[in-house]
Amino acid sequence: MKKNNNNEKTDKEETLSPQLNKKKVLVAVVVIIIIIIAGSLFLAYSLNRDFRNLLDKYVLMKNVTESSLNSIELEENANNYIYAYDKYIAVLNNGKLTHYNTSGDEQYSQTVEIATPLVDTNGKFILIADKNGQKIYLISGENKIWEKDLEGNISRVCVNKNGYVAVVLTGTINKSVIQVYDADGKDLFNNYLSTTIAMDVDISYDNKYVAYAEISTEGTLVQSRVKTISVEKAKDSASKSEAIIYSYNAPMGSLITDIKYDEQNKIVCMYSNESIHVIKEDKDEEILKLNEENQKINFGGIEVNQNVYRIIEKSELFNTKNLVEIVNINSKSTNIYIIDGTGTVRDVYSYGGTIAINLGSEVHFIATNGWLIKKYTSAQEIKDIVISDGFAGIIYRNKIEIINL
Repeated sequence: MKKNNNNEKTDKEETLSPQLNKKKVLVAVVVIIIIIIAGSLFLAYSLNRDFRNLLDKYVLMKNVTESSLNSIELEENANNYIYAYDKYIAVLNNGKLTHYNTSGDEQYSQTVEIATPLVDTNGKFILIADKNGQKIYLISGENKIWEKDLEGNISRVCVNKNGYVAVVLTGTINKSVIQVYDADGKDLFNNYLSTTIAMDVDISYDNKYVAYAEISTEGTLVQSRVKTISVEKAKDSASKSEAIIYSYNAPMGSLITDIKYDEQNKIVCMYSNESIHVIKEDKDEEILKLNEENQKINFGGIEVNQNVYRIIEKSELFNTKNLVEIVNINSKSTNIYIIDGTGTVRDVYSYGGTIAINLGSEVHFIATNGWLIKKYTSAQEIKDIVISDGFAGIIYRNKIEIINL
């Protein structure tokens, strides 16, 4: 009986084996076909702008409209200052900073003594100072991490993702003073500028360096410089005189207005209405021109991760195009996003890897690869826009609409 059972089992295995093999082949063929189709669609999406626009609108549903989103109601005639950071929309009004989540629900509030806010946000931090005043706060969600009254008038502020803070002060015996604090509010060092004015300041991602742009107006022409301070040397009284480890002189007459560190400690510089440069140690490289013959360049910016951008307006017969040109500062590769027939761009906002183009009653949120993230259409004029990681706030006189990106 055992022998017969074994023979029956062998016969069944021989019968099932070809069927199993056929199923495996069929599954493999189906998987290969799916991969080919997905690859072809991705290639077409990447290379064919019309096909990409079609999929964005009808398949990926990237178009959203006013009143279809979560919102925060505002008192229409109130003097509201609105910011986005971390996972919050923050509304400052009459000395009260109120935090809302992306569903529009109130979460926390704090009292801040601020008349005219000067604000920088980065990651989970919002830094709020009283412009031309003395008060400054570092806040994260429900936590008021530290607050200070400074000596002098606050003119510029910045905070990095680790909570390190730099402040530019005026109105002292020096033309400018740069004060640097760690995430707990400990005073790390002061840098005094007796003959120059600090235009901007930024802190590196690793907390090791502070860069600042300064101008000298003592001669007949403006002289701009970018200087790099070693935080470690500046903290040590024995090496403080050697704290400035690098200084770059811009061409005479050129004005550096904004600077920003990238993740590789390169300093991205915006020259007023001229160009965007990258400085790394003793090398300066022009990345993008903001003033070219026969080109109408309305906007340029450096507040995008590893990228810079400019917007070129091109007028054609019965049509106006806006070309958003995005350049990677490392690879120098360029991506283009085209906005057809929408007139002049009203304003541009950027944060992280997102650029928002405000056209009045329409906003295009685009990624640094030149692809559309979301397109928002409104029935009324948009007042302002704020952006953080993964969401944005569309600001009207009486409400904020919250869009997930």
